[in-house]
Amino acid sequence: MIVTFPHMGPLTVAMKSVFKRLGQEIVVPPPTSHKTITLGARYAPELVCLPFKVTLGNMIEGLRMGADTVAMATSHGNCRLGFYWPAQEIILRDLGFQCKMIPVNYDRPLEFLGHFRQFGNKTGWRDVVQAFLFGIRKLLALEELEVLSMTTRPREKLRGQTARLFKTWHATLDSATDNKSVRKTMEQARAAFSSARAVEKEPSARIRIVGEAYMMAEPNVNFHVQDKLGEMGVEVERSYWLGKKVVRVLRLDRKGRREHEFAMREASLYMRYPDLCTGCQSIGETIQAVHRDFDGVILIMPFTCMPEVLAQSVMHKVSEDYGIPVLPLPIDEHSDEGGVSTRLEAFVDLIVRRKRLGFRKPESSLANA
Repeated sequence: MIVTFPHMGPLTVAMKSVFKRLGQEIVVPPPTSHKTITLGARYAPELVCLPFKVTLGNMIEGLRMGADTVAMATSHGNCRLGFYWPAQEIILRDLGFQCKMIPVNYDRPLEFLGHFRQFGNKTGWRDVVQAFLFGIRKLLALEELEVLSMTTRPREKLRGQTARLFKTWHATLDSATDNKSVRKTMEQARAAFSSARAVEKEPSARIRIVGEAYMMAEPNVNFHVQDKLGEMGVEVERSYWLGKKVVRVLRLDRKGRREHEFAMREASLYMRYPDLCTGCQSIGETIQAVHRDFDGVILIMPFTCMPEVLAQSVMHKVSEDYGIPVLPLPIDEHSDEGGVSTRLEAFVDLIVRRKRLGFRKPESSLANA
């Protein structure tokens, strides 16, 4: 069995670690590029959302490099992710690939571990659990590295220093083979990022990114929106982290569960049945951004994403009630980096100007209720 899997930001490195621990041979597809997206879009249904097309492109590239098995994330949520892997398996077989597709459902921990056990060569449960926990440990460390870079970039002493540090420590984490190495690497990385910050330098604005999980996590698909905002002097916070999500599903993160439940309660002001729509979380997280004094929110999503399109239709009312600018940023295979950059620059100019003018929230808004 030679396994390949689609890219999803730091998950790629974590998945490599898990498979290596299980003694599995792997093929990592090339980083997602325009060629990958074009390849996926050519064979995917026209109106399916962008993550389906991109992950399909990753799979085709991995299979062409010699893989015979595909590990694909799935869930029992309310978006179309649960239908990705069977539809993609049919497409791949129609293209002539005699491959095996193994779905990995992160919503159900025991099922999740059971699927991972299929990748081990007569591997026992203990080895599977240890490999899984090491993968989670590394994923959390990689995501913390992203948080450090988002905090440092608008305050960096030397231009470009954050990008260099991130590249260095990301590569070090990629090569780490045990928990001790990961812990030591993160201690050194925290110190390096801290010394790269100018204490007296304040960001021009604070923006929270909400929306569809894959689009937030995969920088080669969202045109590196985090880095672009940081280079404009903006401090960025992302509402979704896959590592925290998995820990929350395992009921090991009480704080994360409370924040999620709070966000869904906030969204219930605008949605009668918020639990039926994952996009409702974007609405709740936007309201939370108001409570935490963010200057603006970016809703990033694939062009035809059903839950986020629903959230987008309500977001203008949320923006009006709470007095916070919201930029919907739908992306598909026809989007280009120049267009995204122009929209981001215009949005940052808007919120910086509002901040300088001392814009206040509406007195009659729900924010004051």
